[in-house]
Amino acid sequence: MAWCFRNIRRHMCMLMRQNFAKSCESKLNDQINMELKACHQYLAMAYHFDRSDISSPGLHRFFLQSSAEEREHAEKIMKYMNKRGGLIVLSSVPEPLPCFASSLDALKHALKMELEVNQHLLDLHALAGEESDPNLCDFIEANFLQEQVDGQKILADYVCQLEKAHSDVGDYLFDKYMGAGMHTGK
Repeated sequence: MAWCFRNIRRHMCMLMRQNFAKSCESKLNDQINMELKACHQYLAMAYHFDRSDISSPGLHRFFLQSSAEEREHAEKIMKYMNKRGGLIVLSSVPEPLPCFASSLDALKHALKMELEVNQHLLDLHALAGEESDPNLCDFIEANFLQEQVDGQKILADYVCQLEKAHSDVGDYLFDKYMGAGMHTGK
């Protein structure tokens, strides 16, 4: 009986589905899972820098905020999928890297993740164009592309600043800068 009701509800979703290619739906599911993977990794990074033997409250706060933003992105895409009549398919999230040798290594890893997420968004946008889905193109442009570029610039600046620091004192001062809220955030 429960199967019957689920089938009817799924059929109702399909009734409102218009100009939403299965390839776009699949790529959006990949994007959701990529955002959740980044959320998970940033959360692990945040609490790595919160450890008493690391004690970098600025980076802890930055990565915690980054984790929340990635989760918001995933939720935004899931809401969009429901509006378009798509089916959300969540996969298991891989185990994050547990720790980093330095703040610089963590920020380089974050920048690499953001570049991968951005490339996937660009590929999704191109696919939406190929599938003649202007609504999906607009959704990606309005909600993600500029924010990704801005976030990449911030991370690249942080990497550059830490590369110039070259010392534990430089790391300490950078973290104080982060903790003081002097950055614009990701």
